[in-house]
Amino acid sequence: MRRLAARLVALALALALAVSGDARAEEGALAPPDSLPPGALVLARRAPGFGGAQRLTDDDYARKNEGGYFTGLPLLAYDPNYGVGAGARVYYYYDGYRQDPLFAYTPYLHRLFAQTFFSSGGAQDHVIDYDAPTFLGSLYRVRVTLEFEAATDWPYFGVGSRSMAPLSFPGAPGRTFAKMSDYQTATSAMQPDGTTYARYNTFEFRRPVLQLALERLLAGGVLRSMVGANFAYMDLHDYSGSSVPTSATDPGGNTVRAPEATTLLGADCATGRIIGCSGGWDNTLRLGLSVDTRDFEPDPNSGVYAELSGEYGTRALGSQYEYMRLMLSVRGFYSPVPRAADLVLALRGLYEVQSKRTPFFSQAELPFIDDNHTGLGGFRTMRGFAQNRFVGPIIALTNYEVRWTFAKFRALGQGFGLIAVPFLDVGRVFDDVDQTTLAGWQRSQGAGLRVAWNEATIIMADYGFSDEDSGLYLNFNHIF
Repeated sequence: MRRLAARLVALALALALAVSGDARAEEGALAPPDSLPPGALVLARRAPGFGGAQRLTDDDYARKNEGGYFTGLPLLAYDPNYGVGAGARVYYYYDGYRQDPLFAYTPYLHRLFAQTFFSSGGAQDHVIDYDAPTFLGSLYRVRVTLEFEAATDWPYFGVGSRSMAPLSFPGAPGRTFAKMSDYQTATSAMQPDGTTYARYNTFEFRRPVLQLALERLLAGGVLRSMVGANFAYMDLHDYSGSSVPTSATDPGGNTVRAPEATTLLGADCATGRIIGCSGGWDNTLRLGLSVDTRDFEPDPNSGVYAELSGEYGTRALGSQYEYMRLMLSVRGFYSPVPRAADLVLALRGLYEVQSKRTPFFSQAELPFIDDNHTGLGGFRTMRGFAQNRFVGPIIALTNYEVRWTFAKFRALGQGFGLIAVPFLDVGRVFDDVDQTTLAGWQRSQGAGLRVAWNEATIIMADYGFSDEDSGLYLNFNHIF
């Protein structure tokens, strides 16, 4: 693992030097676009500390709002893992004014959003998030997130290569299931001994999280270093032995409850396969290095974003677990025919390694600098598979999207863009670095419709399907 980590660091540094050198070589001013609003000022000078590679396109510069404004929607979401959800998310953006050189180089100067969300499947996600790309006009970026997450049915399909195996459970010995729907029908039934496996692949949890990050912009804003910390407390409950609803009904049509047989989590905890079964404090030191040449961070037309990020669980921060994870991720964006169509080819690839002492509930974490995700499976990683369907010490993932903005318009003083997005997601997990192979990867695909609201707010509706499952995902932001 140490040799691989050293190679990942060397690769990231080489990429950083190459890209930052190209960025320093770029000069020139914004060309005056015909679509600028009357009286708009076109800047000829570069923002201090930034290179030309991060300049907005003429079209994005023309359509970017000045001053401060709110966006937001009631959340009427659906996710196959959590059911129908309701809540609200409200954004406040402050973009500054065209006279400020930073206006042409930042997606916004300040962004604050607040969210509350509940679902019929027992999920909760309440968030307050602040982001300042150039805090108080400096070359430091500040991010602060306070979040409370909870779920009554958080998925657990095992860890490592076992999670890649076909679906199976002890109540149907020797049998595997190709379809998630058939599997759920079988597990939720009553067993001959009066028990059920309805919660065989789920557990209950509650987790408050405080995430802090400080980035320093270097090499014209293309190279960034990051230091931060996560403070989280995991309170979890295994359903083994609990009374849970089944698919059976009594003569009156009422749902029958039954004792839950030993769950997969309960079995793995009992045999010592995993650690973290008692939950507790999971606090980490975060370090990162990134290269960013994207022209507009929320909805890029061109550029590369590469990051090498690590998290270190340490008792020095009060953590009950000591471990490390390291992830290398690269995202690329390319507009093949910018004069003919607003068409963007987007891809992402990542590879993550984790130490053996990582608690099971944390092994799904993908420590992106901008926003941690979990997976593989679900709307941020592999659409068309259940959330956390594939989890392991070694995680590999690639995503491919074509983003075609086929309509742009203004309504009620707001700017909108409609984006069609066919996509392909491919990934798998491994038990060890030496087992990494191109064989046995799982695939899902689908298409979505995204709405760009005032450039920086992206509303997504994606439908993904795989050989095993499918799902409709309604949420915010591109997945990368």
